[in-house]
Amino acid sequence: MSELILYHGNDPITVKPSAEQCYLYRIGAGRVEGGEFIDLNDATHLNTIAETIRDSYSAWIYSLNNMFVDSRLILDDLSLFFLTDLSCKRSEFFETFDLICNLILLRERLSGVQLGAARLIGVDDAFISAFESTFPNVPITIGRHKKEIASVGRRIVADTLFLGRAIGVLVMNRFTTRRLKKAPGRRRIFFSFYPQMFEGRTRETKYGTLVDDVAELAVMVLADGMHQEVSLREYFTYSREAERKGMQVIDRYLRFRDVYLGLVWAVRLWWWYASQRGSGRHFEGIDVSGFVRGELRFSISRITRLCILKGAIARFLRQCQPDEVYYYPVEYPLGRLISWVTELVGSNIERTGFQMGIVSQRRLEQFMAPEEASNKSPYIHHAPIPDRVKAEDTMAASIYRSAGYQGVALMNKVYRYEYLEKIEPQRRPGWCLIAPGLHDGAMMLEQLRDKIRQQPETTWVVKPHPRADNQYLQQWSTGSEVQVSERSVADLLAIVSEVFVTYSSVGLEARQLGLKVTVINVPGRVNASPLLDHVG
Repeated sequence: MSELILYHGNDPITVKPSAEQCYLYRIGAGRVEGGEFIDLNDATHLNTIAETIRDSYSAWIYSLNNMFVDSRLILDDLSLFFLTDLSCKRSEFFETFDLICNLILLRERLSGVQLGAARLIGVDDAFISAFESTFPNVPITIGRHKKEIASVGRRIVADTLFLGRAIGVLVMNRFTTRRLKKAPGRRRIFFSFYPQMFEGRTRETKYGTLVDDVAELAVMVLADGMHQEVSLREYFTYSREAERKGMQVIDRYLRFRDVYLGLVWAVRLWWWYASQRGSGRHFEGIDVSGFVRGELRFSISRITRLCILKGAIARFLRQCQPDEVYYYPVEYPLGRLISWVTELVGSNIERTGFQMGIVSQRRLEQFMAPEEASNKSPYIHHAPIPDRVKAEDTMAASIYRSAGYQGVALMNKVYRYEYLEKIEPQRRPGWCLIAPGLHDGAMMLEQLRDKIRQQPETTWVVKPHPRADNQYLQQWSTGSEVQVSERSVADLLAIVSEVFVTYSSVGLEARQLGLKVTVINVPGRVNASPLLDHVG
């Protein structure tokens, strides 16, 4: 009889096999020691599986809209399903798709193998159910049981705090702006987040020189509390700062009835969630019910917050009456909110979506089911999209078109790369930049640990993602093996000779400069880097 050890984690562990033939599968960068193992991980095949099931998975996710429509979770001719992270397939937040791909790979690799036992380490209840459905006759034991993602209690507490901040913003607006001035009419308006998406709080990083006048920028400071999170004190500072620069602050258009709308939908959605949480969901013969419930819990928070923002965006657009709006990320709930609300305000406003980040054959956010997208209301059975999309390269444009986006065209220039024009690379020998993505920093450093220790003469510089939870760096910052840098990406790309990435767009930027770029595959993680697609 054989045994399978499956470890989901990034820390090294020691495990003693209990059978002569022991298979090992890792999800994450954690090393497993303690015996002789047959390694089942295969990064190339995992990526192939992801591309193979991508379209069927997108269609299956789209089918889940029926549960919202059947329950009449509809607001102003929009099914609220399309504002969920579940609908948008947020693979950087949720492991659902990756874990499904891993289970399919395991099912293939262990076909014909008689497993006598399986030890699952570092997994949650959702994964246990999925594994049991994939290997129904294999006895399992659990080690390091992980808590469920986005628990109900945690989400309710977080949303209550956000509602409190929204009320605080309303009170603050009342005292800091005696009377809201009519927004000046503008031919174009560019939506953004302040200060997160500004370089030195002056230049919008995605639009760059496409913006002719700072008055064309309409910024969110409070936003949905997820794209950026600010305290009331920070809101006071940033909103006044943005207005002094000449920008329009959308949060100034919030009203108490917006908070009331969000509260009403929060109560209704949590009540609905409780009524259907026992429903079973299967994909490719795998029980994914627990994964879906986790994504729904998080998505209810998202919908609640977007319902609060809806009124503010609509009032601003009615005041400003632009001919055209630019915005990102069009594939995410907030971008879909803007697509929808702009259509509600005036169908004559041209909506231009802007590619925000990377696009690849394995990054699910850009993919949708056939007939899923529409740029015209009603949006009960269709996801709201812009009238046109500006893409950065031919492959990204092709993906947007295949997903149903309309009016897809290439940018005249990739504005977020403008800063590269000023860089003259020094290419210092032995200087390497490690550029993690939003959620893979700990995994990436662990994966590179042996290489870092084997090359002590190399200068390893880590540039943490500015919006990530970077607590993992504490164990590295005390040693001399790596340097954790707060310098800008531009400064670092100017001096290093090699860059290590997983999926971060910094890899694309480094390649633009002619630097050597190494793409790191983390075990059990689908790699969404477009560098693996040989972008031209």
